[in-house]
Amino acid sequence: MTDDFPPPDVKDGAGRMRRLVLSFVIGAVIASIAYMIANGLAKPEAMPGGFDGGSKRRAFGFVFYMTGIAFAASFAVSLAIQNHLENKRYLKSLSLPSAKVRK
Repeated sequence: MTDDFPPPDVKDGAGRMRRLVLSFVIGAVIASIAYMIANGLAKPEAMPGGFDGGSKRRAFGFVFYMTGIAFAASFAVSLAIQNHLENKRYLKSLSLPSAKVRK
């Protein structure tokens, strides 16, 4: 019999899916806040639309790029934090007995 760690439960998709959904919700909330802030700063609806609508198009581009970046960053950060906490919880659950010195 070996004293190896037990293999990780590969079929445990519930915890991973819960973390993904929670990260998606956090990302959506942060992205909607970023959209409101960027849209308030750029005000693309109030810009004059010329022949090609260049300034309006750039303003909409700014708003949507900021929204996408905010979503991606908040999704990645929240997922990394949750995975780190879950990894710490998993390693703590292994809790191998420690050797004690007796006199």
